[in-house]
Amino acid sequence: MKDIVLFARVFMYSTVCVVLALSLSGFTAMTRNPDQAEVVTSDVSHFWRAFDDAARVPMAERVAVYQKEFIDRASQGLEDFLAYRQVTAASLAQHVEQNRAYYEKVRPYIQQVVDQKPVIEAAFRRLKALYPDIRFPKHVYFVVGPQRGAGMNSDHGIILAAAMFATPPGTPYSYTKTYPSFVPFAVVHETIHFNQTFQPGEHATLLQDVITEGTADFIASLTLPEPDLRQYTDRWRYGCTHEAALAARFAADQDMTTTGPWMYNHHPDIGWPPDMGYWLGYRIDQTFYDHTADKRKALRAMLQVTDFKAFLKSSGYPHDRPACNVQKVVHAE
Repeated sequence: MKDIVLFARVFMYSTVCVVLALSLSGFTAMTRNPDQAEVVTSDVSHFWRAFDDAARVPMAERVAVYQKEFIDRASQGLEDFLAYRQVTAASLAQHVEQNRAYYEKVRPYIQQVVDQKPVIEAAFRRLKALYPDIRFPKHVYFVVGPQRGAGMNSDHGIILAAAMFATPPGTPYSYTKTYPSFVPFAVVHETIHFNQTFQPGEHATLLQDVITEGTADFIASLTLPEPDLRQYTDRWRYGCTHEAALAARFAADQDMTTTGPWMYNHHPDIGWPPDMGYWLGYRIDQTFYDHTADKRKALRAMLQVTDFKAFLKSSGYPHDRPACNVQKVVHAE
């Protein structure tokens, strides 16, 4: 099992991104049929049943309520999540009861996370139409538990901690906080990682990391609009204005085996928004896709790339890059 790291390979780190930069290559439960990729939300309903029932009994009896109403009814995803996080009925009850006001506050927004289910299902079908060879995790689980990361994967599917995406409107901006509407894009992004031949490790080059993450964002954007979140809009605004300088810097840095200011750094000290490497990788893929007549062939090449220098050269980036538009939303034809 692996943690999902949102917006940075430390994913899901705390909440976003969700950008999710985790490798899903360990999944054994997969399907090529998007209608067999089940989005499981029952654990959220069971949690609220336990939460409400616990409020009606003395504190000493609440552990038993969480055990009976929530843990004993767990999906396979929740079982995996609780085991990996070493959560018991006692530790869960203690955490939830100490933070009951927080859970009351985010409850409607957790529901908004769950309500993304049909959007995810539609995006999976769109992805299948774009690239028939795509594989999907057989399950995407929404769970609730202690606030220890936004998600993880297991042999049974993607597991997302719904509360970590349930940021209430008006919350002061933080790079690691995101909203329910981000969830479908995050799920598709992670599904793309699951389909990539190359899986980055600790010795990956910056070029490999940038294209790997950019590919996940780019293909996800063919099925869904990019999230209207500051984490993304800041990158587009900065990138479009400084693209020539960024491309030149990247050409010099691409062989590094550290990600420097480009990725997985929430506070780069050179004045860039975080994770500009995701954006530049997107632009490389966008250039390649725009210049390839056979779009399915282009998607196959993106997913199966192992020679990243050859891919970068064949893309035509940066010299043949399309116009950069902050408002651009990529849709497949």
